[in-house]
Amino acid sequence: MKNVILFLTAAALILGSCCLKTAMAQTPAQTPEGGDSQKRVVMLISSNGTEQALELSYDLEELAQAYLVLHDNGVQVDIMSPKGGPVLVKNNKDDLAYIQRFKQLALSQLENTLAPASVNLSDYHAVFVIGGAGAMIDLPADAATQTLLSSAVARDMTITAVCHGPAALVNLHTADGSWFVEGKRMNSFTNTEEHAFSAEHIEHFPFLLEDKLKERGAIFVNNAPMLPYVAVDGNLITAQNPGSVAKAAEATVLALGLPLQTREAFKDEATMELISKARETGAAVLDLALARDTDSYDMNYLALYGFYAYRIADTQDKPRELTLMQTIRKYFSHPEYDTQLILNLLEQGQRDAALEVFEEFKTRFAGHANIAKLESAF
Repeated sequence: MKNVILFLTAAALILGSCCLKTAMAQTPAQTPEGGDSQKRVVMLISSNGTEQALELSYDLEELAQAYLVLHDNGVQVDIMSPKGGPVLVKNNKDDLAYIQRFKQLALSQLENTLAPASVNLSDYHAVFVIGGAGAMIDLPADAATQTLLSSAVARDMTITAVCHGPAALVNLHTADGSWFVEGKRMNSFTNTEEHAFSAEHIEHFPFLLEDKLKERGAIFVNNAPMLPYVAVDGNLITAQNPGSVAKAAEATVLALGLPLQTREAFKDEATMELISKARETGAAVLDLALARDTDSYDMNYLALYGFYAYRIADTQDKPRELTLMQTIRKYFSHPEYDTQLILNLLEQGQRDAALEVFEEFKTRFAGHANIAKLESAF
């Protein structure tokens, strides 16, 4: 979802492209089974992607949030990728404090990730699979990665996979030959989210993840598009989308038997949680929360939800999403957002409300090219 946003201003702020690639050393954890009490997790990220195809790599924000949650709960974290060695590191979110903190802690690990063949699972208590479009491409296909994950399944280790990360699990089997995901309550990036936010990447994917999980017998559970959902089934923890990643990391901490430390939610996480609450209990929840505190939320993600949610909602959910879109407009000003709101209001037969927004549009965005388009819509 974070990788492909067509919504002009929100897109420019949420996305970007720039990366680096260097090489240093990462030393894997080495603790014998039954050794010291510190918990250790090995995180798996995609090796896919190039300078020319940055969005076909791993999701840096997912990695950073999960890493920091685990680190702040006393977990030692190593990072591996199918190829090992250096991976692409995007710089487009360096204005975010948590990205800077993550890079201070983990940049050297990204400069020389562990190769699966070098990882001894007896040194770890869990495997955590990060998403991003690249996870669809190399994680289910790389032989060494699949061998390591099969060993994790055989050991009955805690496995967490977020967003596109469950792609790494679809070809795994249990000891009796059945699919590992069969009968598991789990989720991933949904088909609706793929078509809305990853449409130009689908041609590179070997399958749609929701479809493949269902084909393998998984019990697919999910929230509405963009909204957080974490599923826990035994030692398997999955998260639907980027807004669910930090909570999946906390679920991993609990699975490791550790006390959970209090933390401040990441802004995008807090925003999607607020929207999820407003969707269930009324749009006024947005006004109440933002009247008290705007600094804890990301207005661009708020606008992103407002812009897309109506478009991709089921018919019965469109009125609710339209109400949220109207409320969100109070906190975000953009001509494309208002244009879409007016068209949505007209589609729902709310002509007077559409006219009111249109009159404001002509004043707020005088001379905008969309005025003629909107006039013809009435």
